[in-house]
Amino acid sequence: MEILINDEKIDFELEEEENLLEIMNSLEEWILKTGNVIESISVDDRVIPIDFSSNEYRNKISLIKELKITVSNHMELALSTFVTVGEYINKMLGDYTGPDNIKHYDSLLEGLNLVYTGIIDSLRVLKIRPMTVVKDNDYILDETLSEMNDFIRVYEKKYPDADGIKKLKALLNKVLNFIPEVYKWAVIKNYPVIQGPGKERAGVYLHEIFNDLQSICLASIDKYEDIGKNLQIGEDRKALNDLFYLMELMDEVISVLKITGEIYDIGPKTQNGSGKFKFIDDLFCKMSGCLKEFESAFENGDMITVGDILEYEIKPLVDQFPDLFKKINDFIA
Repeated sequence: MEILINDEKIDFELEEEENLLEIMNSLEEWILKTGNVIESISVDDRVIPIDFSSNEYRNKISLIKELKITVSNHMELALSTFVTVGEYINKMLGDYTGPDNIKHYDSLLEGLNLVYTGIIDSLRVLKIRPMTVVKDNDYILDETLSEMNDFIRVYEKKYPDADGIKKLKALLNKVLNFIPEVYKWAVIKNYPVIQGPGKERAGVYLHEIFNDLQSICLASIDKYEDIGKNLQIGEDRKALNDLFYLMELMDEVISVLKITGEIYDIGPKTQNGSGKFKFIDDLFCKMSGCLKEFESAFENGDMITVGDILEYEIKPLVDQFPDLFKKINDFIA
């Protein structure tokens, strides 16, 4: 039996495998380790379902001449999901939101669930936090996904009326507008794994991303003081929600700065980074020290100290982000 992956023959040494299922279990494990996922399987030029519980997988190896498997990089596949989501949203807007939408109710609800789960799963694979994906400094993907989830929960119990359809159209159009923003983040967060634009275009994306991060950081300034106040008055849940938000935001900023350093060779020990960008490393060191203090206080349940570290140690460092973003943007322009 010949085994081909993406039309290339591979050497696969049979051990004790007797049927197709046993071979596919071994191959799938190897494929996943290479960062790929299976897109299609065919046996002797006949496509079979990617469902290992199917009777097709009980066939003995001796009856199979050729096994062909098509695989894709899981990140590329996750990114292509957004193209599919965009096409499906356009179909929903065209076919399911007209005057006779009631007869399409089941398809509409199923489509919304597919769009929602597809976006969530793809963002996870692409290492993108929806809280940082911004459209025109106006609305955030995280909030839009929450709106979509709320809409699904409300209208899975009743048919959407005229107001519901109006809300749905606005919601779907908002999601469509986020697709280019997601692509921008996907290319940068997974550079150079995703075969996207070259260094010059990546610079354009980074410029936009730093502008987005700056607007998000500025909009989050009040949270540093709010956390301390809420901890003092017993509003622990509000404080923790803001706390986790800020930790994720700082982690995202650090991640993008590291990627920028790799693309443009501006680390502290590089020729470009030894001078004006050395302060990035200094900032990282200070931030790392503050976060260790923060983690220790948090683990010990000392929430007052947690609030103090955030407001008096971490916030002054975050206040330097706008100047940092500007310097980097000027450099890559």
